Amino acid sequence: MSEPHGHELGFREAMRLLAAGVVMVTTRIDGRPWGLTISACCSLSATPPQILISLGTQTVTARQVRSTGRFGLSLLSTSHRALAEVGAAPGAPKFVDEHVDDDGGDSGRMPRVRDAMYHLDCVVSDCNEVADHTVFVGRVVQAHAGRSSLRALEPLIYFDRSYRSVGDGLP
Repeated sequence: MSEPHGHELGFREAMRLLAAGVVMVTTRIDGRPWGLTISACCSLSATPPQILISLGTQTVTARQVRSTGRFGLSLLSTSHRALAEVGAAPGAPKFVDEHVDDDGGDSGRMPRVRDAMYHLDCVVSDCNEVADHTVFVGRVVQAHAGRSSLRALEPLIYFDRSYRSVGDGLP
């Protein structure tokens, strides 16, 4: 691996200052719920409802999403900080059985993070490899609101290489 050039270092510094919501991409590996934490996610269109996610092409999650053509997306709150760390650990297993509601796929739904602010079940409508990542476009086929009221929601944010809440001050 070569050393990063100046513009690459500048890019990395800029991206660490781009605050982003934290989500967990869910799927099943060997029949068990699996969750990968990402912040590379955005709304693509409202009609039809589509979402865009970017996953490292060589990750277990990307391979499974490509294979099954489906994924779940749970929007995490500050109460999910420890779970987010599990799903973000490089190279570690990301089985999340005890943190999700899952019927094994009998309903057609993907595993949902318990008490997530919202969960979207998606069918892959397009995917493209870009450098070392795969960009997936998911058509939302089901949307499930969490149990919290809107006033009680505290989204988990990733900023400056750490998890934060919206009300946190800057370092």
